[in-house]
Amino acid sequence: MNEFQQVLYKQIDKIQASNLPTHVKKVVSAVALCRTNAMKGRVYSCPNGHFSIFMRESCNNRSCPTCQSENKRKWNSNTKEKVSNSTHYHLVFKLPSFLYPYILSHYKEFIEILFEASSNTILKLIKYSFDLTPTTAFISVLHTHGDAYQLHPHIHILLNSIALSKNQDKILLLDETLFKLDNFNSIYNQILKKELILLHKKHPELGNQFRDNINNLHKENIFVSKKYDSPFPIIDYLSKTIKGNALDLNQVDFFDNGSINLHKKDKSFSFSNHEFVNRYIKHIIPQNIKSIRYSGFYSSASRSKYDLVNQLLEINSKEETESKINDDSILDENHKFHKSCPFCNQRMILLEEVDEFKVPDIVYIKFGKDPPTEELFTRLVA
Repeated sequence: MNEFQQVLYKQIDKIQASNLPTHVKKVVSAVALCRTNAMKGRVYSCPNGHFSIFMRESCNNRSCPTCQSENKRKWNSNTKEKVSNSTHYHLVFKLPSFLYPYILSHYKEFIEILFEASSNTILKLIKYSFDLTPTTAFISVLHTHGDAYQLHPHIHILLNSIALSKNQDKILLLDETLFKLDNFNSIYNQILKKELILLHKKHPELGNQFRDNINNLHKENIFVSKKYDSPFPIIDYLSKTIKGNALDLNQVDFFDNGSINLHKKDKSFSFSNHEFVNRYIKHIIPQNIKSIRYSGFYSSASRSKYDLVNQLLEINSKEETESKINDDSILDENHKFHKSCPFCNQRMILLEEVDEFKVPDIVYIKFGKDPPTEELFTRLVA
């Protein structure tokens, strides 16, 4: 177990006995046991005898900070292949803070409202700005956290400045004048209020104060960036905290006195272990909620329109980018120890599988019943 898992594991019994949602309890258990002896294990070996490694199975949960490192790298690479290398806007929509006390009990509905309201705001504004509604392209990414890892649900949107005309015979450019904050705030508030009123009618137990706060909602700030010449810097930024997980263990210091320090940019925050776990739990979203969504000709259903846009722009090939996430913990695909030998780069062979709490023969012979950690095992066996 790493230090984060140890902190989480110490609170498992309390979490399981609480009235927290079932999906939260399942995730906490999975993450706490990820890659430990409670999981099945496999031994991989180089066919030339250079290298062997014993690995326990991963939980592969999007709320697991260890498992998501590789997924972040893949999403970064795949998204850069998906988007056109053209100018883009970066937009941010958030929920009003008075909703925060209600979010955990209606997580799915609030997140769906946030996705729908932000998406419809963009589409409505563009519709008002053109005679014929064009097909746009944007990617919506859910973040649930603030700098201090507090609950702060908001949507980042990567919006292409290029749109395809309704007749699909020309491209249109989304001018910066479209994104005046007054226009955005007015439309977004209108859509958001309507959705929240419908939610209150569906769940009257939310109370009168909830309805009063909706009626008093006049302005929700929306961030609109300058136009970016390329979408890649925005993708790099979003890659660091995608998949519902904002926790980077490289930014956390764990202390023996039961406290932690969280470092964010030039800021530092201190919490007790209990408060740290409490904040972590609030970012575990239900598994049936998609935290990243593709719209317009960035969606898989509109691939033909994307190809048409490239033809109209006379884009026959996309330049490769060397931009990478600045995360030393993410290994290149060719150097993942269980896939390729770091010495000869030959594909590793699955040598042995064992059940939970069992030790493979190669480990038992060399180390006995108490094998070293995966990191130490890698160094020793190599």
